[in-house]
Amino acid sequence: MAVPPPELAAYVAACSDDDPVALYLGHGALLSQALVGHFPDELDLAGKRVLDFGCGSGRFLRHLLNAGTGATFEGADIDAACVAWLERHLPEPHRAFRNDPAPPLPRPDGHYALIYATSVFTHLTDTWAAWLCELHRLLDDDVILIATVIDEASGPRFDESPWDDARIGMLVLGPGRPWVAGGPMVLHSEWWIRAHWGRAFDVVAFHPGQGTVFGQAVVVLRRRRVSVTPAELERLEPDEPREVSALAHGLRRSTDENVLLNARHDEYTVAYAAEAARSEQLRQENADLADRLAATRAELAAARRAPAAALTVLRAVRRRVQALIGGFRR
Repeated sequence: MAVPPPELAAYVAACSDDDPVALYLGHGALLSQALVGHFPDELDLAGKRVLDFGCGSGRFLRHLLNAGTGATFEGADIDAACVAWLERHLPEPHRAFRNDPAPPLPRPDGHYALIYATSVFTHLTDTWAAWLCELHRLLDDDVILIATVIDEASGPRFDESPWDDARIGMLVLGPGRPWVAGGPMVLHSEWWIRAHWGRAFDVVAFHPGQGTVFGQAVVVLRRRRVSVTPAELERLEPDEPREVSALAHGLRRSTDENVLLNARHDEYTVAYAAEAARSEQLRQENADLADRLAATRAELAAARRAPAAALTVLRAVRRRVQALIGGFRR
């Protein structure tokens, strides 16, 4: 399979890396091997379909196609450029298609025997429940969903050290942050995953991210034979005091972010005023230079005309002198 250009490799690799293609290939191989290690021993994918939800430019797909599962792989992603590249380069019978920011996906119920979603629910703020219900719909009965979430392993990176499970729950940081800036980040506690995701799936395993190649927790889930709605998944767990402590902490973090944004806004306002004053100064300087240039051009034009005028006068004087001389001779 071909290698994507650096800008597409960087979409699913560390954008700050000097060589995103090398990271895409090397880290992708390690991550894919680790992902297969989380497949249940009894999982048989021969002749079945697998979905890479949030596939990007195929960091996992390129390796799993050759993992000997006998499955047909499909990739779905929101990024048009990544999907277009995969559509051109994925070998038959594998496919890629673009999804919208919100469900559904254009596939029938029970279409897949396995779905994996790496670094997807780490960014879903308002649509996580709708997407979890959609993946539940797309899976066949009693089959597997594997998803990664940000857990204690990344706590220090997000100013959550020491990590306190009771105050994390589902913690959203930077809601509305654009994707070019990394997008919003979502942290999860294991108890919250079991309480909320467990309404649609049996949590087979929750593998912490500490010391692993993922750096995120890997959650292995088995589809329950239930009908669920996003509202049911979002509902607070009754008699669970950590729901309240997590919401209170989320509010504090949101307040802190607003304070920081306001402070930055003030800094930008001061900087903008200084730049506006400097811009006005430059505008005036440019106007003065334009006036001086116009005056200089006028002087130059006059100077160019002066020799011609002088020559004309000299010629006239000469003619008069010649005429006077001629009169004396007569």
